[in-house]
Amino acid sequence: MWFAHYRNLNQHETYVTTKKRLKNHFSSLTNLDILFGLTRQFEWDSRCSQHPKIVGTVVAEASVHRDRTLDLSFFPIERKVYSEDAYEEFNHNTLVDIQKWMCEQTEKPDTAIVGIEQLIVEWVGNKHLLHYVTFL
Repeated sequence: MWFAHYRNLNQHETYVTTKKRLKNHFSSLTNLDILFGLTRQFEWDSRCSQHPKIVGTVVAEASVHRDRTLDLSFFPIERKVYSEDAYEEFNHNTLVDIQKWMCEQTEKPDTAIVGIEQLIVEWVGNKHLLHYVTFL
């Protein structure tokens, strides 16, 4: 069972996916919170001292915590910089990558979980980049 929290956007913004599409990919995961626009933009956790440089816009972030709870956050992006092709690519390819990564994380033995695992999805204008981060 999972929960979704949704913040409505203005007409110039969009999310990279919909709740309906997420149900198809993540219905089997438990302890999952899905957050649409809980914050306006992605910020690094203060405990994450080593992280990749982000030059584009973070559109999604998935986290797996030590207690095996899962968070999947989506951030608004301006419609003028996010095309319909980008939307389709995210929903057909990137969302599958996120689902696969989250399932792999939940299947790890307890001894393999040392901190918070994060997958950050960045839009750089013509493609989605995936960044993997671990911190305590």
